[in-house]
Parts: sequence; structure tokens; C-alpha cells
Amino acid sequence: MKKILMLLIFTLISSSLLAKKIEINFWHGQGFHVKQIIEDMVSEYNSLHPDVQVNAVFQGLYQDMEVKLLAAAVTRQLPEVALEQLEYIDLYIEEGLIEPIDSYVKEEDSSDIFQVMMDAVKRNEKIYAVPFCMSTTVLFYNKDVFKKEGLDPDRCPETWEEMIRIGQHLTQDLDGDGTPDRYAISVWQNGLYGWAPILWANDGRIFTDNGKLNLTSREMVKTITMLTDLVFRYKIMPRNWTDWESGQAFLSGNLVMGPFSSAGISYSEQNLPWSLGVAPMPTINGKHYTVLTGSVLVNFSKSNKKRTAANDFIFWLANRQNTIKMHKEVGYIPVRKSALNSLDLRSFHKKNPNFKIPVDELRYSRPLPHHKEYFKINKMLTDMLQKIILQHTDPAEELAHAEKEINAAIK
Repeated sequence: MKKILMLLIFTLISSSLLAKKIEINFWHGQGFHVKQIIEDMVSEYNSLHPDVQVNAVFQGLYQDMEVKLLAAAVTRQLPEVALEQLEYIDLYIEEGLIEPIDSYVKEEDSSDIFQVMMDAVKRNEKIYAVPFCMSTTVLFYNKDVFKKEGLDPDRCPETWEEMIRIGQHLTQDLDGDGTPDRYAISVWQNGLYGWAPILWANDGRIFTDNGKLNLTSREMVKTITMLTDLVFRYKIMPRNWTDWESGQAFLSGNLVMGPFSSAGISYSEQNLPWSLGVAPMPTINGKHYTVLTGSVLVNFSKSNKKRTAANDFIFWLANRQNTIKMHKEVGYIPVRKSALNSLDLRSFHKKNPNFKIPVDELRYSRPLPHHKEYFKINKMLTDMLQKIILQHTDPAEELAHAEKEINAAIK
């Protein structure tokens, strides 16, 4: 009887302790090649923190994740933590769904995370997220084709002019039907992500000081003309390939170069049937820029207890060890200086030079301009450029029309 009573007491105490466990739902959507890595990290966190239960919920790809988050925002059923794409956080900030986390950020954390990344998650000098799966735009290229065409496979074009010259050599009609089967490069299908570095190198910008979209500037017209010249003047970029078709052509070797996220390095090295080269984006007018993008950890929690637990999890996930792992296994930029300066990564970069290129590019990186309607703006800009290229319309006229249309849509 005494044993039964003790067992009952033990069970009640255990149940009481379990009931006090803080539960955190964590949504992530970096793709299937990252899913298991993140879930393993969450399992480790749970084993180290018995008073907290983090439930990792995989939401598919970026687009799937965004649709589900928007739906959850409408119904006010957001998860406590989400790994959200950097460009999309402003809508949630302006709606009051993400609050500043400055009071939770320790000095040793903020000083260890790269300044350009911390600036990217600040609005009005307040911190709204923590960088984690960050990347820079780099130029992927097919080393095998370079070698086959008598080019140095370890040296990619360094300037825009050199890219055009080499691109004309690489673009070829392989089957003799009068139409090129292999193109040198494709940069236009991804909206701002693909051509913002060109605009920046031309000293242009997307928005005016009063927050209006600025598409009719001389710098913007020059940027779009440079892109259309690749199609119509130099004939080194496909005119009517979709984003998916360009990806398939890159896989098969019929597209030789293209701007990609550094997050694709590991997957590409493991799955492409040819040798991958990674290089900086070519300079324009002697200037060099790249896009800083990726996903950041946001805390949607409202109660103090859950906000504290969620922030503890967020900073643990973005610790030195995990950011090293994300870099080595995926290609994301290490978000911490202490990680980049580690003997582990210095040794890794010597053996894996492709991974060092995007890290070196960090000094030339800029985040895309933030706006709560970023998704809509980027879609309309992509459609505009597609029309210019597919219908061979006048860039200046299309830019003026798009500027009026977009500013009216986001008013």
C-alpha cells in the first residue's frame, strides 16, 4: 500500500512538472535539404532544456511558408517563433505582430553578429529579428563548359564587359538549327534579387526619400537597358525561358552562368552532374555589390513567459556552433564573427573554396529595400521586365507605366 501511495505521489509530481513545461511552436520553410538539419538542432535544444518543448513544424518552401504565415496572421494563430524571409517581415512589424526584442538582446550577441546583418533586422533603431539563415548573391558557373571552350575554369568574368565578351563565346547553336541551344547567363527572372546589384552599381535606388517607388530615374533606365542588351544586342541571355526552364538548362549544361544564393552551394556540389564554380558578381563601373538576403528568426509570442523562452531558443539556435553547421552543410553565411574566425571554418575554407566566396562578398552586400508590400512590388517589377523582354517594348515607357501602377497599388 505504501509503495502504491509513493508511486501515486511521484506520478502526480511528474505530471505537475510536465504541465509546467513551456511549449513553443516553431515554423520553418528552408526546403527539404535543410529540414533535417534544423529539426536535429531543435531536438538538441529540447534535450538541453527539459522545461521547454519546441515543436518544429516544417512548412515547405519559402512561398508555402509565406502563404501559411499570412493566413495565420489573419486568424491570429501565429506560431511563437518563425524562420521568416527577411524581405517579408515589415508587414508583420507594421501590423504590430512582431515587437522589438532589444531588451532580450545581450551585448555579446549583438556585437558578435555582423553589423550589416543586424542593421537588416532593425527598423527605427529597434531590433525586430535575429539573423540565422543568411546568404549573399554569387555567380554560379559551369567549370566543365569553361574548360571545354578553352577558358580558365578557375577564373570567371570579373567585369560586366568581360562577362559579355566571354558570354558571346559561350553562347552557341549546338544543333545547327539557327537558334542558340546554350546561353551564357540568365539574370532577369527573379525580380529585384537579380538586378538590384546592377542598379546599385549604377548609383540608383528603388525608393525616393518619401517612400515612393522611383523607376523613371536615369540610373534605373540604364539598368534595365543593360539587361535587355544581354538579350537583344549581345544575344547571350535567353529571351523566353521561364525561371524553371533556366534552372533545367543550368542543370543540363545549356546555361553556363547565373546569380544564385550561396545557400545552394552544398546542394549544387552534391547534385550537379558537372563541376561547380562560384565567383563574385561582376563589377560595373568599377563598383561591386551583392544582395544580402535569407531568413531571420522572429518572435510572435505575446506573453512574457513565452517571449522569454522563445528568445532563449532563438539565440541558442543562432549560436556559434549552429551557424558553423549551417555554413558547412548548406552554404549559409556564418552570422557570427566568432564562427568565421574559428579554426574550424578557416580549415574548411581551404578545402572548400566555393564556400569562402559568399563570405568574402559580405563586405559588398546590401539588403533589398524593405517595404510591407515587398512581395507585391517584386512581383509587379518581375512582370514588367518580363513584358519588356518578351514583347521587346521600350524600357523607359514600361518603367514609367510600372511606376505609376505600383505606387497606386501600394498607396
